[in-house]
Amino acid sequence: MTIKNLGIIIAVLTVMLSSGLTAVAEVPADMMLAKADSAYSAGEYSEAVRIYGDIAAKHGTSAALLVNLGNAYVKAGDLGRGRLAYERALLEDPSEKEARNNIAYIETRVSDNNHAEAKGSKVSVSPDTASFFSAVKTYITRRISSDTWAWWGASLFILAIACLSLYIFSSEVVLRKIGFFGGIGAGALCVLTMIFAFSAASALENNDEGVVTAYKVNLLDSPDENGKKSKYPLTRGTLMKVLDVEMDEDEKVLWYKVLLNSDFVGWIRPTDFETVKM
Repeated sequence: MTIKNLGIIIAVLTVMLSSGLTAVAEVPADMMLAKADSAYSAGEYSEAVRIYGDIAAKHGTSAALLVNLGNAYVKAGDLGRGRLAYERALLEDPSEKEARNNIAYIETRVSDNNHAEAKGSKVSVSPDTASFFSAVKTYITRRISSDTWAWWGASLFILAIACLSLYIFSSEVVLRKIGFFGGIGAGALCVLTMIFAFSAASALENNDEGVVTAYKVNLLDSPDENGKKSKYPLTRGTLMKVLDVEMDEDEKVLWYKVLLNSDFVGWIRPTDFETVKM
């Protein structure tokens, strides 16, 4: 055996050994999940948060995993990151009921905390009331996934084709009328649901919300530490809309301009705020 061949064999064995060690070292997701669930059940919420976070980093996220992460954060007393996890779960699956119910609970807690910080002032600590059409649009694009709308669109397309076939091939006048008007109706609804599907996908891609993660923070009137502070602080868990972003030359976020309502609009550091869309 030549030295060259020996070197090749050693290199191959090294790669195989390295791959084997990596495979052994990497714990399967289901084992990590069982460990996280066990920590949660034992009341070790910070440990559960750590393990759920590791699972997300190594194996990707899912709505169920993010709900578990949110539950652990809330039990650990962090409403901000708890809400962030729930909001991200809804991005994964808008029909996730537990996440939506838990967000409603957090909203109540956060509203109470913000009212307490306002110290009896009549200042509004709730988002501005949406118009009827805005509420309908939000329901269409945020409560139902684009996949669901696309499924309905495909089903209606098949129904439209079936009605068209009935109109073309049937000799009965009544059946031809059913096929004609049914085809028009199904076709129109198909187009509408596909528009909804694209709108829902666009809303997911362009999510512009974030959550206050600091214990409490005052908004500033300019992206500057010396900017004038808002009269009252907002507490963690407050959901806000991102209006603008200021970055450095390396495109690292320095400031977010955020909006809760007309009384609370200003700038906040990324150390105190995190966007829902990662």
